[in-house]
Amino acid sequence: MSGRRLSRYGAAAGLIALCGLLLLLAGCPFSSDKPLSDPESAVPEPGLLGTWKMQDPDSHEWHQLTIFPFDQHEMVAFAPENDLSKVSGFRLFVTRVGRERFLNLQELGASEPGWFFARLELDQNHLHLWIVDDSLFDTRSFDSPSELAEFVLVHLSDPRLYVSGDDHPAEAVLERVPDRP
Repeated sequence: MSGRRLSRYGAAAGLIALCGLLLLLAGCPFSSDKPLSDPESAVPEPGLLGTWKMQDPDSHEWHQLTIFPFDQHEMVAFAPENDLSKVSGFRLFVTRVGRERFLNLQELGASEPGWFFARLELDQNHLHLWIVDDSLFDTRSFDSPSELAEFVLVHLSDPRLYVSGDDHPAEAVLERVPDRP
């Protein structure tokens, strides 16, 4: 199955931590058994490396994400829970779809490994993420990463690609944590 609906809690819990609670009470992220491109063709994005933080607007708790280079193609990210008893880990790499960049994210150690996607914009001190929602995908299946990427390309300007539970694109804005001297 190339796309499956996730509960708010199950496998999406790690993605919630990664995206600073972006998906909390929001729509269902799209999950695929294929990434948007071959990871072997990816190049790590140096601007993503480092630590990022975001404050939950409701609880005012801070959430942190740290991204490290992994190999010549991919990166890894870790997001600790607030009580520090658990850390969610992710394999990730960047794919260009048209003029946009997307993160391909796969939770490490997940019982149902799948790929999640987030369009990203990066400026000096902010990382903007829009999680790809499942509302446009329905029961579609894709035979290859390029077929999936083509579908996303065709729908780049369709707001339903990122719709959250309240029918508005869900955006997470994370701030860069300065390196310590």
